[in-house]
Amino acid sequence: MKKKELDIYDKIVKLMIENDKLVTSKDVNNALNMIQQKIYQSMLEGELTHHLEYEKNSKEEKETENRRNGYSSKNKKLRTNNGEITISMPRDRDGSFEPIIISKRQRVLNDMDDSIICMYAKGMSLSDITDIIKQTYKIEVSTSFVSTIVKQVTTDLEEWNNRPLKSFYPFIYVDCLYTYVKEELISVKRPVYVIIGIDITGHKEVIGIWLGDSNGEGAYFWRQIFEELKYRGVEDILYVSMDGLNGLTESIGEVYPRAQTQRCIVHLTRNLYGICPKKGAKEIISDFKKIYTSSNLEQGLLELENFKIKNQDKKKIIDKVEEYMEYIKPLFELPQEIRKIIYTTNPIESVNSALRKVTRGKGSFPNEEALMKVLFLRIQDLEKKWIKGMRGWNIVLQQLVELHKERITKYLKI
Repeated sequence: MKKKELDIYDKIVKLMIENDKLVTSKDVNNALNMIQQKIYQSMLEGELTHHLEYEKNSKEEKETENRRNGYSSKNKKLRTNNGEITISMPRDRDGSFEPIIISKRQRVLNDMDDSIICMYAKGMSLSDITDIIKQTYKIEVSTSFVSTIVKQVTTDLEEWNNRPLKSFYPFIYVDCLYTYVKEELISVKRPVYVIIGIDITGHKEVIGIWLGDSNGEGAYFWRQIFEELKYRGVEDILYVSMDGLNGLTESIGEVYPRAQTQRCIVHLTRNLYGICPKKGAKEIISDFKKIYTSSNLEQGLLELENFKIKNQDKKKIIDKVEEYMEYIKPLFELPQEIRKIIYTTNPIESVNSALRKVTRGKGSFPNEEALMKVLFLRIQDLEKKWIKGMRGWNIVLQQLVELHKERITKYLKI
């Protein structure tokens, strides 16, 4: 802030203290509300002047037949961080004036509006939000009032669900979390599928979220999703990292036949851990890790043989690891930097963990829309922090160009 502006504010503060005799915090809030009221009133008058294209009380010839028409019969009460202010809404004769700073239907100033949406995004109930507003702002609001503000998120969600996507994603991750939704008064466990993409600049984004059926999905469901991605502009995908979701691999192959799918090794490790004896489980998992983190296939196969010898009395575990080699072997065809990116869905695991925080412990959501709004708002909150791209992306991009040539270069900005 410039020194001149600071001097002006200093003078205002001194005048307020001298003339208003501010003693308590309530006095301060009342004074701040009065200032806010006069500022917004003045700004509304300025908006109307701009709309009519002539100054108030101007005697000059007007270019429009439209004129000022006093004020609305009812004053508008606005809730603010400091309480409540009253505004007189100026009118014009033909009713074409649509103020921007305070819209005709607005009942709360944007800072509180944003606070309510932020609290809702973190999974707070409507009654929790009203309690916090009462404690923080000393304002009584109803749950229906909070609900009205949250409803505006519906439009944003629809726009987000239908927004155009980027043409190319070198990597995408597909995973699922579960939550409960009311269906005809019964709580039903529903899967929420999340797809995250890494774009050509190495930046992460949530491509979309889809609510699945309680009976599980198959190839038709996944084909619809990937056809939707294609319709929204995704022309090509290089690698898809995923858990073993039913029908997913086949559907990707139909819509994006050149995409390479990769089972998440972290999920495989968890499955393996589940059949390990409690005693010695950590050592078994550690030995399994030596296989998929080997520098090349030859070393990986050697580590597999060592694993089999060491665990020769555990046939079930050896059979499972040999089964997993189907997903591990293709990794050794790739540079280590790319391998590290696709052998785990960790980038999406952290997102799902954040989403679970706003769904877990909340009971059942009353309907699908309420669930999707909470998840959407949480995603918006998360994406604000995703400023930096993936670490070491320049090396990864160079390797991708060497491997895929024109599939990459056609999307690079020269």
